[in-house]
Amino acid sequence: MSRAGLLAWLAAWLVRAWIATLRYRRSGPVIEGPGVVAFWHGDQLPLFGQRPAGPLVAPISLSRDGRLQARILARLGIADAPGSSSRGGTRAARALLRAVRRGAVALMAVDGPRGPRHEVKPGVVFLARLSGAPVWPVGVAVGRGRRLARAWDRYLLPLPFTRAWVVVGEPLRFAADADPEAARAALAAGLAEVGARAEQLRCR
Repeated sequence: MSRAGLLAWLAAWLVRAWIATLRYRRSGPVIEGPGVVAFWHGDQLPLFGQRPAGPLVAPISLSRDGRLQARILARLGIADAPGSSSRGGTRAARALLRAVRRGAVALMAVDGPRGPRHEVKPGVVFLARLSGAPVWPVGVAVGRGRRLARAWDRYLLPLPFTRAWVVVGEPLRFAADADPEAARAALAAGLAEVGARAEQLRCR
């Protein structure tokens, strides 16, 4: 096994072991493909434990770190669409569109890969308009955890054995001729709502 393969195996094992300790509480509709799951960059780790059923795909950067991430996701059962908004975006969009049209659920950190934090990028709306597939906004909160202050996305690390609340919002649909800016604003509002609901559940 290559060094990259070994790192991917170890990272995937760590993710599985970590999320297996979390005590999940989930609310909202069931996610069924085809469609798009939208969430904020930095919330990925606890969300690995509440993935939709069926084929999954995610856009991954063409950088060396991105290729390692693709290997990790493959071991977690998630296919990758190579490319991001900063490089190879057209290639990734085409791959995501093909996958969604075949029934997959696309997992998209909508403010990635470099931020600004909590600013919806155009890619998710573009995909939803072309595919006609629903977009589910998803929010998360944890009982005990830390956000990495030096990371632009303030990456969330839930402490082992803590509770995690995952809230799924009602699916949003955007017509092919929908105004892109209005659609981005609607999705941002949906993500703010599910995030607030997750925090409310945590504080009860």
